[in-house]
Amino acid sequence: MTRIWKNLFCQIFSLRSLKEVFGEFATKLFVLIISCALVSGSSFASPSAEGIQVYQKNMHLSPEHKQKLADDITRYRNADNLWDVLRDEFSLPHYEDSPAVQAKIEWFMNNQDYLLRSASRAAPYLYYILQQVKKRHLPAELVLLPIVESGYNPFSVSNVGASGIWQLMPDTASGLGVKRDWWYDGRRDVIASTRAALNYLAYLQSFFEGNWLLAIAAYNTGEGNVLAAIKRNIRDGRDTDFWSLPVAQQTRDYVPSLLALAVIISRPDRYPVYFPPVRNAPYLAQIDVGTQINLKYAAMLAGISHRKMIQLNPGFKGPSTSTRGPYKLVLPIENVEQFTENLARSPLNHQINWIHYRVKSGDTLASISRKFSTTIFDIRKMNHLSKSTVRPGTNLLIPNTGVPSSSSSDDELAQVQEIVASNDTNGRNSEEAMIIANRLRKVEDIVPVVKQAKSSRSYTLQPGDTIYMVRTKDTLESIARRFHISSRALREANNLTGKKVKPGKQLIIPTHPVSVAQYSSQSAGSRSLQPGDTIYMVRRGDTIEKIAKKFRTTASAIRLTNVVDNGSLVEGEKIVIPTHIRG
Repeated sequence: MTRIWKNLFCQIFSLRSLKEVFGEFATKLFVLIISCALVSGSSFASPSAEGIQVYQKNMHLSPEHKQKLADDITRYRNADNLWDVLRDEFSLPHYEDSPAVQAKIEWFMNNQDYLLRSASRAAPYLYYILQQVKKRHLPAELVLLPIVESGYNPFSVSNVGASGIWQLMPDTASGLGVKRDWWYDGRRDVIASTRAALNYLAYLQSFFEGNWLLAIAAYNTGEGNVLAAIKRNIRDGRDTDFWSLPVAQQTRDYVPSLLALAVIISRPDRYPVYFPPVRNAPYLAQIDVGTQINLKYAAMLAGISHRKMIQLNPGFKGPSTSTRGPYKLVLPIENVEQFTENLARSPLNHQINWIHYRVKSGDTLASISRKFSTTIFDIRKMNHLSKSTVRPGTNLLIPNTGVPSSSSSDDELAQVQEIVASNDTNGRNSEEAMIIANRLRKVEDIVPVVKQAKSSRSYTLQPGDTIYMVRTKDTLESIARRFHISSRALREANNLTGKKVKPGKQLIIPTHPVSVAQYSSQSAGSRSLQPGDTIYMVRRGDTIEKIAKKFRTTASAIRLTNVVDNGSLVEGEKIVIPTHIRG
């Protein structure tokens, strides 16, 4: 920007004559002052070179911050497609004629479902990662490396313990300064891991004297292995370029995979693949909350889903941020003002306390979850339990949140409803704002609480069961025939007395005897479904392909709807089976 205004200034006044009168230093200073004045007078603040906008603490935004945020949002909404920009940024030779690269191009073209999933996961982070790459003067092709590493899945874990979109090993992450503890794994944090991974790649590029193919190979297999292969070829009188090195087959496939992706994106006319549009502007903001906060509660304050909050903040291993930090949350820039205003004015105590509980004889996960008003799934997930049983003497970490439970007073809930409804910062009308506020009455949307069903003859949702939303022309008999059960079992599972059901009602489809423990009301009511969709509880041994075959849909439809893959399926987790998406 300074160069632009300097050139314009020089067209009006002779820079040479200025130097003669004022001297070279004074002239440069004068031009710089004029440039800064002109730039500062612009209505748009320039986007952060970091690729993510940062806001400090949980306070009301100042008028200056609000204007900056409005500029960021306007810039984002009007930005070009980042994929078009990215192909112009590529700088490496792609070796398109190489048989190895051609083989990988063919694989990607035959597995476009994988590319679509990867690109969809990558969308929130692409601008940030591209800016981090450009900041270090690295080749733009590195933005594609997480597609090869993990399919841009921050929850991906390899069989040797590498984790996150960049698949950092524990020792490598520690050496790069990535924090890891009970609460937080920086390898899964896209912001922290990207900085570490790119710093490592910059080091490798320097180590191999600017040879990027060797540096990328070393990222996969380690610089020691690449160096040993180079020394072996020198000893045997062979070439030392990447294509000639005797490295592992995984590494021989790894580098061509990255180059193949770059070729596909560079040549959309020859390789037509759909990539969801991504705007070439900051989408994310990082907010320093300054204290620990429950992620469901934070999602409610920001006006986004809990699932989206977890997707944007995958570094946190439990239902809240860490006790000792980091306290930074990543949010879409469009939700920053709503979050900060609601959090600053909220009367609720959102800090989290954690209880260390020692399992006693006779305890079960079910009894422990009831005792502490949480769920079996959350206890298992927090303590990394693969089984449903626990031994006496086992130490468990139990969440004890400070947000309202089912015994909260109506006055306190009304206070929060008023706050959320009055902070209509994203153009919502009052009705929509009140819908957000009314989520507070569904306690399960803030903190997991198991409610007891009113009926003494209720059915517990079991692994393998589904929840079905009634369509317009459905009857109990037609639903029962569709799922190959009796209409009586359907009535008993759902505590129905008549034969008619209203469209939009959610029914449990039981696959177990209808005579067992109580049914949790949160399991059927907390999902937003399309008519005809179902919710399925994952069984042990399930894969997405098996589930898709069972419901006569496609695996890609399930993956896209739930942003899930086989590696992240958890027994007992509920996923949506869509009928309105067919892959």
